[in-house]
Amino acid sequence: MSQFIESSAPFPLPLVLDDEQQVDKTPDGPTLKLPLELFRNILEEVASTRDPKARNHILYNLLLTSRYLYLEARRLLYRDIIFVHNSSVAGLIVNALRAGAAKYVHSFRVEDFVAVSERYSRTATQFFDLPLYRMGWLRSLDLSGSEITSSVTPRIMTFLPDLIRADSLVSFHARLSMDSHILQFLERQRNIQFLTIHRLYTPVSTLRTPRLMPKLKRLTLHVLTQDNHFQDFVEDRPITVFRFDSFHLPHYWSTFAPRLHALDMSMYSPPSHLLDGFIQTFAMAAINLRLLACFEISYLSGAVPVTMPAVFRKLRNLPHLEILIVSFTADSIGEFDVMTIPEVIGAHPKLKSIFVTQRRSRERPDNTIAHELQYTSESGWISTRRDGTSRADLVELSLEKLGLAYGY
Repeated sequence: MSQFIESSAPFPLPLVLDDEQQVDKTPDGPTLKLPLELFRNILEEVASTRDPKARNHILYNLLLTSRYLYLEARRLLYRDIIFVHNSSVAGLIVNALRAGAAKYVHSFRVEDFVAVSERYSRTATQFFDLPLYRMGWLRSLDLSGSEITSSVTPRIMTFLPDLIRADSLVSFHARLSMDSHILQFLERQRNIQFLTIHRLYTPVSTLRTPRLMPKLKRLTLHVLTQDNHFQDFVEDRPITVFRFDSFHLPHYWSTFAPRLHALDMSMYSPPSHLLDGFIQTFAMAAINLRLLACFEISYLSGAVPVTMPAVFRKLRNLPHLEILIVSFTADSIGEFDVMTIPEVIGAHPKLKSIFVTQRRSRERPDNTIAHELQYTSESGWISTRRDGTSRADLVELSLEKLGLAYGY
């Protein structure tokens, strides 16, 4: 999973100049006695930590430690960035990007989106001020952390093609409906493997064009509509990882489902009385799943049951399933016996990992009781606490483990 510079970083971000001779102005520090390649591996390991603030702090200190580490630490410090508009350090990040750091950026996420608006002063940092044209290595652009109004969409999609090279992105994420403006931009990005979009909303004929993301393997679609848009979009694309957040499955489901290796419904929470029919529907069709992130099972006026609902026996119909993620929300949690999950599912040829999260109603998604169940031939099923781990992180970690986390 990508890690990022957050705009709430606990230190002032350094300005990075294009002149490589600036490295001589950094502290000499001790002479490295290990091969530089080994130190690069160590820095990459630091950059992979899941705590972005700790990561940034360590890399920043290393950047100031030695001229030998300066270039490599600087590269990793600016590789993945979360940019929050009108935050206390937004201006510092923009200055650093303009001073040369933009050439290190591979992944750029924008939050609290601010286009040009009279509500903000002329000195405020706005989206159209960002030096995207200098990000020659940009592979992932994420606008999904912002609510973007439809009135601004045409200008954004006119703005982006002039700044982002054709066929350079491998992932693009936005909470926008796919209209003609977005379509024109995506037709120029034929290497995209991972797309997040709010809904499909464009003439059906245009979704069939072979120029539109022919390498797309992972799709997140927040809203499914009961029309032909979905079929025309997915039919000729190699999508094997799919996430959706609505209850209704598309008409094309029975044909599309067998192609999937991973299905994520974890952000949807159906009433408990609908479980049987819903599980039956996807379990009988998505027979090649290796990962299933099941919907959050909600008990709004009671407690999570002590044992796993018997309806999950239907998961035996998924012979290739390796990882299962199940979530519960209720007014009262903590009494659920997680070891009843493998008992209910029964003997399974490939299932080796089960993640279970429990959350009280109206609490944050990351405020959870979490367990990881792992199976070994020597010890059977073993349970380990993973409290505080979000469902989103569990899904991403599982996709990475299976080699299905396409895109940057």
